[in-house]
Order: sequence, then C-alpha cells, then structure tokens
Amino acid sequence: MAAGKPDFIALDWNGTVVPFFGLGPYSGALETAASWREDGCLVFVVSRAGQGTVERDVQRTGLAHDGVFGCVDKGPVLKDLHARHGDGVFLGDHPSDFRAAAEAGIPFLQAGLEGQPLLEGADGCFRGWEEAALLVATLWGISEAPS
Repeated sequence: MAAGKPDFIALDWNGTVVPFFGLGPYSGALETAASWREDGCLVFVVSRAGQGTVERDVQRTGLAHDGVFGCVDKGPVLKDLHARHGDGVFLGDHPSDFRAAAEAGIPFLQAGLEGQPLLEGADGCFRGWEEAALLVATLWGISEAPS
C-alpha cells in the first residue's frame, strides 16, 4: 500500500455510520466522510440491506458520498470497487464485514462504537470517528488525519 491516501473508503451503514436505520449518525461520522472526500478519496456506503432502504437512510442523514450499494453479499461489491478504483479500506462492525474486506483484498477497520471487542486479524478498531480518521491515515503512512 502506497503512502498518501486511499483511493476509496467504503463504509458499512448500521453499526458503523448509524446505530440503526432511522437513527442519527454517530458523532463525527458525517464530518469525517466529508473530509475524506475533500481530500480526494471516494466514499461509498456498502450495506447488507435493500438498495432503496439504504439509499433513503443515507439521504436522510446527509452523508457526503460517491455511491451507495445495498446488497446481500458485500465481498463482491468491495472486490469490484477495488478493481475499479484502486486501493481502499472498509469500515464495518461485524465479522461478515471483516470477511468481505478480506475477500476483496483490502484492509478492514472495525467500528467498536458500541464497545465491541476487537475482531482478531482486523487492521484496527475505532471507538469514535476521530479515531477512524487517524487509523485510515496511519494505514497509508500519513502523519496526521485529514482536516
């Protein structure tokens, strides 16, 4: 992985950006995603939900993004994003998210926003969105998180 920044950042929805559909986003999630986009990273939402359901909820929150994918299996979607856009990272909260990132060959950062224990083999675990920005920066050898 080259130093600089990832080409894309993929986000799980429930448990990562919002606790659950219809609820407000975790503190700092919207601002962090917006700063990644301002720094030239593509931001995608990849959720195990129906396309319309996740699109409406993402729109409701106002999350800045470059695409939303509702799917049954996240692995092929992440693999396609990796093939189309280059190096990326997936932020999610569930063991199935970790497996999907591994299938796609990209790093996985676990959202531990509800105090979940670290999944063995994850590339990091964040307890808040400021920490997520620092972990992404660290993965790419950046000395500080985006502003």
